[in-house]
Amino acid sequence: MEFSHYEIDQISQLQRELSRGLPNDAEQAKQLVSQRFQLINVTVSQRLENTAKGLVKAMHYGIDRTPAMVFDGQAVIYGVTDVDEASQRYRQWRERNDR
Repeated sequence: MEFSHYEIDQISQLQRELSRGLPNDAEQAKQLVSQRFQLINVTVSQRLENTAKGLVKAMHYGIDRTPAMVFDGQAVIYGVTDVDEASQRYRQWRERNDR
């Protein structure tokens, strides 16, 4: 079974990292955040790209909370982080609904 994993909270995490320990002076804080942005590397960029894709997918499928797993574009399993467990629940759902 093929699956994609998206962490849609990376933007919030990046905001926390960028704002950690900022001075009270607005201009100094702005300069420090600007410097931190310049240090964003490929890994962070990839994390943000993954987040953006995940948010688009979540909106498309009407995901309203996490964790969530979408199967075959037709079923959403909420509250489970174990792929095997979620897959089993999906198979059980399919068996009940294919009758």
